[in-house]
Amino acid sequence: MITVGIIALPENAFRRPAGDAGSPATYPCRTILHTVQGLSPGDLVLPMPNPALLAPYLDGALRLQEQGADVVTTTCGFLVPWQDTIAKQLRIPFVASSLLQIPLVYRLVQGRVGIITANDEALTKSYLEVAGVSDNVPTAIVGLQRYKEFADPYLNGIGVPDLKEIETRVVEASEQVIQRFADIKAFVCECHNLPPFGPAIRRKTARPVFDALSLVSFALHSIDKPIFA
Repeated sequence: MITVGIIALPENAFRRPAGDAGSPATYPCRTILHTVQGLSPGDLVLPMPNPALLAPYLDGALRLQEQGADVVTTTCGFLVPWQDTIAKQLRIPFVASSLLQIPLVYRLVQGRVGIITANDEALTKSYLEVAGVSDNVPTAIVGLQRYKEFADPYLNGIGVPDLKEIETRVVEASEQVIQRFADIKAFVCECHNLPPFGPAIRRKTARPVFDALSLVSFALHSIDKPIFA
């Protein structure tokens, strides 16, 4: 049985909805969850990578591999600095961050890539560089930290997310960045909480939307190969 291993932060006061990279209901296969204790989004969403994250995430990935995971992923795009180090230690594909897709998305659309992130002040050039995004790849970044509906539950651990209100704000952010950069040809959602809102972004902007799930699906397809009779 194909299995996705998920390294997640401790649950806040809410359950992750289907579509969230940390929800078992998201995946069409078995999942195994490993919770990293003692960390919060504030330990991950920082302008500079936090070296204290490597050890617990490497330990989680190794544990999930030994429990039978075929692919391991995380619940935060800001973990991209640890992609290579952790992947080298595993026998299976590791997906640290949706940001890894940006160079490929650019190659697919040959145009500016809009990046929707939890915090555009924290998503500095260092994260894009380690994701393989060169200066030749045009991007436009928009953050959600200014929207209380998003920031309170997802960044500050306050209250329960109102998914309809968050969707409204995410779409608003995507429309605003297109007003500033009309040449955006695709979006990549950094935040692994955002896939539930991808359809709305797509409807409103008419651009393709890539997220953590599109990258996990890519990795799963390499393992769960269809048989064509």
